Amino acid sequence: MIRNEELINGQQFRQLNQTRQSELIAKHCSGIEKRIRDARSKEEAEKIASNACSKFESGCTSSIVRMALAQYIQDKVMYYWGKK
Repeated sequence: MIRNEELINGQQFRQLNQTRQSELIAKHCSGIEKRIRDARSKEEAEKIASNACSKFESGCTSSIVRMALAQYIQDKVMYYWGKK
């Protein structure tokens, strides 16, 4: 399985250390919660979330980090727009 191989392959984690992860998150997701909250509609909030995730994914080599961030962002969309 690819995911298990990723866990075993420490090279990816050395390439994407905590500082680099923080830089990528700040670059692509800074203020994401406010932008989602202030969106004019659920559709706009989903587009904001999708764009942020796509940009982050292009720079992040770790599927674990990508999935965690995508889940966090999707949780914010559901928190602010899930019931509307």
